[in-house]
Amino acid sequence: MRGGYANSIAHNRKGTLLISTAHIKPKHWDSKPAAFQPSAIHQWLARRRITISLVGFTTLVLFNVFVMQTIPRNPLAITSLGSLAGSGLIGIGLAVRSWAAGTLNKSRELTMVGPYSLVRNPLYVGSFLMMMGFCILCRDWPTMLFVAGPMSYLYWKQVRFEEDKLSRMFPLQWDDYIQSTPRFIPVRLNRAVLGGWSLFEWQRNREHQAIVASLLGVFGVWVWFALRTSA
Repeated sequence: MRGGYANSIAHNRKGTLLISTAHIKPKHWDSKPAAFQPSAIHQWLARRRITISLVGFTTLVLFNVFVMQTIPRNPLAITSLGSLAGSGLIGIGLAVRSWAAGTLNKSRELTMVGPYSLVRNPLYVGSFLMMMGFCILCRDWPTMLFVAGPMSYLYWKQVRFEEDKLSRMFPLQWDDYIQSTPRFIPVRLNRAVLGGWSLFEWQRNREHQAIVASLLGVFGVWVWFALRTSA
């Protein structure tokens, strides 16, 4: 027989067939450990992107407050171009998110109306606009680099993961959808953009939490500005 671990077969004096397993080596002895999968780390990081965002932003804000002693922009100063840009991006981001959250039917159907007829990931577009708006209000270039670098990478990985999942959940619709709809930047309008929004879906997706958190964030920036300018 060929092979290093073939069974040893013999007969005893009574003619009984004997099979020796002394040289049999279980397969798992020769098997190598599973190869390390980098995608596992990417998925782990992407799923914890909110926690990572909070830790990163909190650390950078504390650095700005106590080390750099930055004076932020007044979010209520309507005569300041920087304040208008920052507050405007936050408002536009919230509007995009609310529009998307009121249209999205999670895991029940492939949503292709409303903002999802313009881009495939309007919730992430809205979130990115909001983060950049807060960076402008805080005069915070390190955080802006954090958003443009590590945070963009994490959200990109999450987008790829979610799109792969959707392609398996809705295989008949997915190819046509991605051919006509870009990921992040809209290229054309269509009739589907006007339909699909529902207050019920908006509440189901708990988008009010983003509004409350944003208002608290803007209030925090205003308090920070007031304390710095009154000192």
